[in-house]
Amino acid sequence: MKKKIITLILIIIIIKIGSAQSKNIKIKTDNLKESHYLKMDDFYLTHYLYIDLFLRENLFPEATTKDVNSILSALKKYVSVENKLDIEIEKPGQRNYLIRFAILKKEDGTELLIAFTNWSTKNKMFEKDLKIENDSYTRWYFLNGDKMTYRKDMSSENNYSNLSESDLANSYLFDELPENDTLITSKIDSVLNESNLSIEDKIMANLILLKYQIFQRDNDKIIKQTEYLDELFENNKSKANLNGLEMAFNATKIQIELMK
Repeated sequence: MKKKIITLILIIIIIKIGSAQSKNIKIKTDNLKESHYLKMDDFYLTHYLYIDLFLRENLFPEATTKDVNSILSALKKYVSVENKLDIEIEKPGQRNYLIRFAILKKEDGTELLIAFTNWSTKNKMFEKDLKIENDSYTRWYFLNGDKMTYRKDMSSENNYSNLSESDLANSYLFDELPENDTLITSKIDSVLNESNLSIEDKIMANLILLKYQIFQRDNDKIIKQTEYLDELFENNKSKANLNGLEMAFNATKIQIELMK
């Protein structure tokens, strides 16, 4: 349950670099030439990178939408196998936050997007320089056509036979297999048709469904689903065990606005 809640919390949008670039974000590269190399669906960028590079480890939770947009727009435009991208984020009172994006192409043709940072997971602080060491906070993702997949979301990392219907729907949404996408709604329907379904499980299933609708850009359904979830939370606001899910929902609502 905890993993799914974290999975649902992500809010990023891709916009043009230039006038939109935040003043406290410096974008540096050896060869600033637009390549539009990254072809993955924006849904996956907005799913993974905000949590991983801003919220985890409390790296930069104060980031504005403009800050995040500047970085992800540059990432999508300029990073390639041949060209890394360096980001420097000013953090008053602390050392600046450094991120290096790179594409690694393995011998078998597999491509990985890697984000290196100067955050030391051991010392819990930003180091003076970006050093690629064992205790440096690093995230990496598989690139599979228009899908971007975190290692723990890969189908090879999951035993689908042991997952509940809700967990299956969540796994299908974020794995690397396009054919699994068509199975998501039936899995959610199966959960929602269960008798004696707890409110927590009901909300979780509906949150996964909302994420799928965002992925599908189904605006009419997104509006209705958001209103329905608002009602579910309002009717159950006295239940403290729903706080984490409500945080996930609030973040997802921001994602909706940003992906318009």
